[in-house]
Amino acid sequence: MTSFKYYVGASIDGFIADRNGSVQWFTPYASQPGVKKHFDEFFETVGAVVIGGKTYENIVRDASEGSVPWVFGDKPVWVFTHHELPTLPGADLTFIRGEVGFWSRDIAQSAGAGDVWVVGGADLAGAFVEADALDELLLVTVPEVLGGGANLFGRAISTQLSSLEVTDLGTDILLSRYAIG
Repeated sequence: MTSFKYYVGASIDGFIADRNGSVQWFTPYASQPGVKKHFDEFFETVGAVVIGGKTYENIVRDASEGSVPWVFGDKPVWVFTHHELPTLPGADLTFIRGEVGFWSRDIAQSAGAGDVWVVGGADLAGAFVEADALDELLLVTVPEVLGGGANLFGRAISTQLSSLEVTDLGTDILLSRYAIG
């Protein structure tokens, strides 16, 4: 059965983006061997991707400039947005508006036997929690304090988490996996 999983990196004080909205601060941690290995193993289980419009715009900008490749390969990517956004040649994109709960079944079906990676942003992940459509949080916590920025869920939500596992990814980086709800 397909699960919706929010896999995200955060500072020790719970921020996924800095005060300027950038996630570039996380780049040195993402290239650490333990983090990269775990992420690669996770990505193999992903059948579809869900992403918010602002996050998509940042990724497309970087991919168009050639500074990063399109990281989702040929996986179906569902983009929640309220705006017209540019497409990216060769990417399997579906732009959608509306409620997470309305679209979750179609998104799950597009994943085939794989899971759905809720990439973010934080507000989109919060919407999945509010819609009771997020199954797991995979939180990579790094030894850095940002002091402000975008928090994990981008909004005030309330939900119960149950710890499933904690994995040491090396260099003081931990992965905590939680069931949601």
